Amino acid sequence: MKRFLLHIILFVPVALVGVCLLICLLGGTGRLPNVVYRLGHADHSFTRFREADTIGPVDVLFLGSSHAYRTFDPRIYAARGISSFNLGSSNQTPLQTEMLLHRYLHRLQPRLAVLEVHPDVVCNDGVESSLFLLSHLPPSWHEVPMVLRERNAKVFCTAVYAAFRNSFSDSYRHFSEPVETQGNRYVSGGYVERDMEYYSPRKLDPIGVVPRRSQMAALRRCTRLLSDRGIPYILVEVPDTKALQYVESELDDFQDEVSTYGKFYFNCFPALDDSLHYYDAGHLNQLGVERFNAFFCDSILLPSVLNLCLQ
Repeated sequence: MKRFLLHIILFVPVALVGVCLLICLLGGTGRLPNVVYRLGHADHSFTRFREADTIGPVDVLFLGSSHAYRTFDPRIYAARGISSFNLGSSNQTPLQTEMLLHRYLHRLQPRLAVLEVHPDVVCNDGVESSLFLLSHLPPSWHEVPMVLRERNAKVFCTAVYAAFRNSFSDSYRHFSEPVETQGNRYVSGGYVERDMEYYSPRKLDPIGVVPRRSQMAALRRCTRLLSDRGIPYILVEVPDTKALQYVESELDDFQDEVSTYGKFYFNCFPALDDSLHYYDAGHLNQLGVERFNAFFCDSILLPSVLNLCLQ
């Protein structure tokens, strides 16, 4: 029995190494369905993270999903004397935000962090976002907790292949994204500006808000990490169109819970017109971005930065 157990103990690490080697060798052939490696995307993650490796410190750091990188325009803050960087990415959930904080806080050294928290995002498992980030980031130990917490075969296999390819492949080291692709233009500082479009409002069914406990726990860890580093933070829910409705009682519960994590701004922004300030039900067009950011910066962010200067 002891010999059998010993054989099992020895077999597991050997088998794991074998699986990893197989993933590295065949991951780029398309034969392994659990390897989802996609380099280059309309959210310009590759360009954003490469730029983030070269700058800092900044006054304000923005993090979150597309509601972050398509909303917080660093040019608007720079015009008011505030340096900023936007570390948003597609479908970024608190699990990915936590990883990015661990990876970039020491370099960017923000005086204030703004975490975009959206009801859609906390209901998401984060798998798609993890796959995108693993494909675009140079490998580091910061990704390991995120991969383990996802408990997903695609995330694990893609992490192994991405670590191999992004470490040794010339195609990754010399990869370059165009500044503009599919109507999306990268703006230095992490923002993505979309060609001007206007949303045509239509009736939508109410969406349920059932946050995943793993995401809310990750959000709590994010706020604790910032507090432990002595970095003030605020939480923001970027406004959607009136056409996009949520189950009211569930939305209220979500907003009440997030409010216990720190100062949470929602339903306190200027009136925005569905057909004038949005390009779809949940994202501002550039007219909406300029209107929203002018209010957010002057009424919320500047007072927060001023308080930091007086401390």
